[in-house]
Amino acid sequence: MWGAAHPALNFLQSLSWSHLIDIGIMWFLLYQVYIRFRGTQAMRLLARVFGAWLVYLASRAAGLHLTSFLLWAIWIAALILFLINFHGEIQRIFFQLNPVRRVSTLLRRAMRIRLPEESVAAVAESAFALARASLGAILVVERHDSTEALLSSPGERIDADIRPALLETIFLKGAPCHDGAAVIRGSKIARAGCLLPLSENPALPPSFGARHRAAAGVAERCDALAIVVSEERGEITCLEGGQTKRAASGEELVSWLSARLRADRGAAQAGRRMSPGRALENWKPKLAALAAVLFLWTLGGQGGRSPQTLFPGLESRAEEAFRVPLRFYNLPEGAALPADAPQAVRVRIGGRRDLLNFLDASRLRVSVNLAAMAPGARERALTGRDIDLPGGLEFLGAEPATLRFTLGKAGAKEEKREAP
Repeated sequence: MWGAAHPALNFLQSLSWSHLIDIGIMWFLLYQVYIRFRGTQAMRLLARVFGAWLVYLASRAAGLHLTSFLLWAIWIAALILFLINFHGEIQRIFFQLNPVRRVSTLLRRAMRIRLPEESVAAVAESAFALARASLGAILVVERHDSTEALLSSPGERIDADIRPALLETIFLKGAPCHDGAAVIRGSKIARAGCLLPLSENPALPPSFGARHRAAAGVAERCDALAIVVSEERGEITCLEGGQTKRAASGEELVSWLSARLRADRGAAQAGRRMSPGRALENWKPKLAALAAVLFLWTLGGQGGRSPQTLFPGLESRAEEAFRVPLRFYNLPEGAALPADAPQAVRVRIGGRRDLLNFLDASRLRVSVNLAAMAPGARERALTGRDIDLPGGLEFLGAEPATLRFTLGKAGAKEEKREAP
């Protein structure tokens, strides 16, 4: 058992503080993207984009050049499509995760749930009063997350007490705010006439119209509670996240609201105490996000690779040998090369298979610098600095690895040889 744990222990010991901070930041961002996109069309498209990227990497590693090129084009097109279609959602995520927001704003978000029992009862009474009057309505009850960034149109600021008569006036047919939603923040009606993002979840019941899909859209993107009053059927539908529930009576709606608001108050207090139970909430998506980050980090992050150098490192590598001519330059004054000096060497070059296939071996040269060499027997080791190779290829060695020759003194019968 301990032997199986050694790789994990070695991996943990290799992590520095900078690595831990890097992994922690990416873990937080990836988890935030998941909880805000889960159950939406954006998450399904994002999963397809990620899957296409993995298949692209696999095809490149297998040397399938034409297939990998096609998959690369598909991946780029899918990524651009995702960014264009869901730029609003991406903008809202960055707004909610903005690190320069004031601490006081964050504290207000944490303490926002202050809906007293009489306000809960007023919301329930108002919803059923609207249903009896056959008035369609959407009531959005904010919890921790602000809905400001999610509103397609902010509507009108109200900041009034929750009163059934006021809500009936707001949603009266023909009223300016009739087709929008009312946002309840704390014990006040904060806004009215707000336009909400429509849900694209195909799992919603077919009977849901635009009003229900708008309520589902805001409930999917934040932790707010949504209450929908059907204009045609007079039914009350409650939405939380991706869950829906019908409320048959005012008492049932009060119970549903109170249970969730009490749970939020308890969770806020537990969060202030930093309880272990809060850290284990949603442990499956948290663990999946951590696994994905560790996979990406081990793939290229720990070696300091950039995205430009990551993909070539995943490809299959090859090695070939070439007979390359020698050139000597910077021959010292008064010295001469012997007639039997080596003229060529065998050079081993490694790199990506596609680069080796297109390498023009006739243009390769090994240039040997003879500066500061006095006449006599000399040895010169060949290194990668003696040959100019295209990017992506590397010098692996030469045969012979060391040149041995004798520099003579320039005389009448010796020809001085220099290479540019």
